[in-house]
Amino acid sequence: MLLTICTVRQLPQAFALGDSFRHFAGQAATAPILIGLVDSADALPAGFTSPYTLLPVAELVPADELATLSAQYTPTEFAAACKPLFIAEAFRRYPDVNNLVYADPNGQFLFPLTTLWHKLDTATILLTPFVTRSLSAGEPDEKFLQNIGLYSADFLAFRRSSETDRMLDWWDERVRTRAYVNFCAGLCLDQIWLMHVPVFFRQARVIRNPGWHTALWNLPERTLTPEADHWLVNGPAGEKDPLLFFNFKGLLNPNEGFFTHQNRLRMSDKSPVSVLLATYRQAVDQHKLPVMNSHPAAYGQQPEPPVLRGWRYAVVKSTRTVVRFLDTVYLPAIR
Repeated sequence: MLLTICTVRQLPQAFALGDSFRHFAGQAATAPILIGLVDSADALPAGFTSPYTLLPVAELVPADELATLSAQYTPTEFAAACKPLFIAEAFRRYPDVNNLVYADPNGQFLFPLTTLWHKLDTATILLTPFVTRSLSAGEPDEKFLQNIGLYSADFLAFRRSSETDRMLDWWDERVRTRAYVNFCAGLCLDQIWLMHVPVFFRQARVIRNPGWHTALWNLPERTLTPEADHWLVNGPAGEKDPLLFFNFKGLLNPNEGFFTHQNRLRMSDKSPVSVLLATYRQAVDQHKLPVMNSHPAAYGQQPEPPVLRGWRYAVVKSTRTVVRFLDTVYLPAIR
């Protein structure tokens, strides 16, 4: 089955994701598609019907705890704090489902998932790393990735097992109250914890195939090549692998994610990424309703950090440089 979580504003993306899963799921084409709504169902327009099952967070979290979580988190942090809970609930609600794929609503499946199902035959948890090779000069580099985690929480797969249950309980216990983005405290949403999973849990497998999770942050290390009905992506040894899953975070909306000031990717109008993005926009637009675009998230009362660009970003960056310099200079006390 497929699970995603989103706000009302992100529902068109979640529906487009569900459509792509249904198209490429193969043996699981009739499996459930569940959308965890980290928002209020009251904001849905009158007469609205969803093509996929919606599960509002208010059905999982008691009202008092929901208010507490909402007060302490931004909308992004709130969604991350609820993710393990939704995954565990999906397994509980669908007892006949053995394999579950979690994907953020920004993603699209682009190739049959046969290989994914085969890997879950011998693994309990599948993780995809942000990058699969060392990075060239420029920003962000590997040190930056250590701040946000080595594995992306945007795309995960699970097989029903006691080990999976143990991992979800462990993960939920940590992210429910520590899903903040606070690099100084070593915290970054739900994904910073995933660094421990290959060590703490048996049969957790890291998928290094570059076709499994191509995104803004690893596009500079990958080359996309169109085929008749799919895309190929270059592997670390020069081999070509099918592009299974593409994450459009930061491409459809440049203010999303942690790479809002990336300087590696420059898209031309006819580049492969531009072609993929245009197709993705069409898929999302099929499900758009005007009320969804303007609806603010009901949960997560803390403001999202503003994204500064141009001269404002340059001023802030320069000010931080001056402050760091002053911190290293000895200034005698004036009495």
